Amino acid sequence: MSTRTRLLPALVLTAAFGAVAGTAQAQTVYGELGYAAMSTRLSVPLLGISAKASPSMGRAVLGVSPFAGLTFEALAAGHLSDDPFRSDNSEILGGRAKISQILGVYVGGRFGVGPVELFGRVGQARSELQFKGLGSAEDTDISYGGGLRLIPGKNLTFSADYMNYYNKGGARIEGYTLSIGYRF
Repeated sequence: MSTRTRLLPALVLTAAFGAVAGTAQAQTVYGELGYAAMSTRLSVPLLGISAKASPSMGRAVLGVSPFAGLTFEALAAGHLSDDPFRSDNSEILGGRAKISQILGVYVGGRFGVGPVELFGRVGQARSELQFKGLGSAEDTDISYGGGLRLIPGKNLTFSADYMNYYNKGGARIEGYTLSIGYRF
């Protein structure tokens, strides 16, 4: 193997390392606070129960983007209001849905075009849901979602996203969130 042939891979690796190191120094840390309009569904076919409720939550996201396109995020959401379960627009057993908390960790991607950014995330969330009058559930499940972020200036952001937090055992938690954020 000639010196030139050995030198080419070394130069490519050095350039790649330099590019990654350069973007790593441009890491972005950000936080968001938002209002989440949730949808909970409970289905127990053996009992003939199929119901929906629309509680709400406050949600916080803290994230880091070590280089363009990749994000790591922690999410915490807490109860703002509960809502009666409905089936065919009638209340069921006086039951109410209350999402006590959701805690999650995510890896995601983002793609920006000017002041607009599309993003997605997938991870794991631990949800605590109370079906007042019917019982409660606390479990971990795969969680995913995506949205649109508007960046009108250097640091301020506005976001809208959809997230699916939990979907198993006849229970489902999902929702839309409007957030305001800040990039440090």
